[in-house]
Amino acid sequence: MLKVGVLVDLGRGPHAGGHVKCWERIAEASVKINEDIDLSVHFQGSFEEIIPLGPRSRIITLKPIFSSERLFFLRNLADYSDLARNHRRLKYYLKNYDVIHTTDGHFAYAHTAAKFTRQRGIPMVHSSHTNTPGFTKVYSERAILRLFGENFISHLLINRVDLPDRFSRYMEKSLRKHIANCAAVLASGNDNFPVYVPDALPHTQLRRGIDKTLFHPNKSDANKLRTQYGIRNDIPLIAFVGRLDASKNIMTLVKAAKRLLDHGQDFHLILAGKGYLREEIEQVLGGHVSFAGTLSPQQVAHLNASSNLFVFPSTLEVWPNAVLEAKACGTAVLVAPGGGDIYVSEQNKDGIIVENQSSSHWAAMIDELLNDPARLARVGAAARKDVETRRLSWENVLREDLIPVWRRVANQ
Repeated sequence: MLKVGVLVDLGRGPHAGGHVKCWERIAEASVKINEDIDLSVHFQGSFEEIIPLGPRSRIITLKPIFSSERLFFLRNLADYSDLARNHRRLKYYLKNYDVIHTTDGHFAYAHTAAKFTRQRGIPMVHSSHTNTPGFTKVYSERAILRLFGENFISHLLINRVDLPDRFSRYMEKSLRKHIANCAAVLASGNDNFPVYVPDALPHTQLRRGIDKTLFHPNKSDANKLRTQYGIRNDIPLIAFVGRLDASKNIMTLVKAAKRLLDHGQDFHLILAGKGYLREEIEQVLGGHVSFAGTLSPQQVAHLNASSNLFVFPSTLEVWPNAVLEAKACGTAVLVAPGGGDIYVSEQNKDGIIVENQSSSHWAAMIDELLNDPARLARVGAAARKDVETRRLSWENVLREDLIPVWRRVANQ
């Protein structure tokens, strides 16, 4: 029996992002497969708890030592991480594993695992889930503005000292150092992650799965959605699922929407997610936008399947679940390079990639699509077909991408 411990230094819950949800789905999938694997997936929690999923699968939560939530200038930005350099209680569990799998290279779980595996000779595997250096640049700029306000000091630190870039480069250095201690790396398909991997270190992909039954065109009920948000029946619906902050380039969509509305195009935007830009978005779009907040997977499926178009302008993504879920619902997707483009098999067929990131260009693309319902329907149908024929279930992700790597490093 191969015992594997996976470390996700983030909290679970309804507000958790794709990184957490990915490993929750993999943990659930491990119960359904017949493999000689014992899997423990660690998350942060308000207290220590072992949650059995099956006879050989469990979720374990541990209380963080020093959560980033304690720092007021980091609250309600990214998901909270443990900033401590060591997690003593985690070591109690690490000693039971044949393979230790980290999912970041920067925080308490990763630091603890790196030191522990060096001391004990246990192989460590790493997988890419978040463009942390890129997000660090975005969020550190926001944190500086929170600390000092819109003034000369912030301008100096951001534009002259270039502090956000310095923090980003530090995170790159931290990741390289962590990866150097690994026996194998599972990277994304379209980010720059492999540049952090030494030439001699084996690296493959860790793809993302999808529940093709839950996320399905048959979840469409546009009348119910329109009634819920008080939207007229004669205008198209545009959906977005993700953080309402700069990391998702949400203002690119908002400015594009405002431009279209000012030129007479009529539609309604539904945003699912939370973030510090909500008030600003509401001021710009007024009654043309609805805020759905944090939705359950079932509610996301209903939103996606009932919308005419799904727009996702983020350029800092590693396999964004939101885009795959929209495609599975048979909804046409409009995405950016470095974001949802990883899920577009053929440009202008099963999805549309917007190369120019100006809001005016996004406005032109949205306008073009809204004026061509037949094209929206064709792209949506092709999106669903792509999911049915090319995309994996979570069970297949576990069998094809993870277990072979765990077994190989354990046998080295």
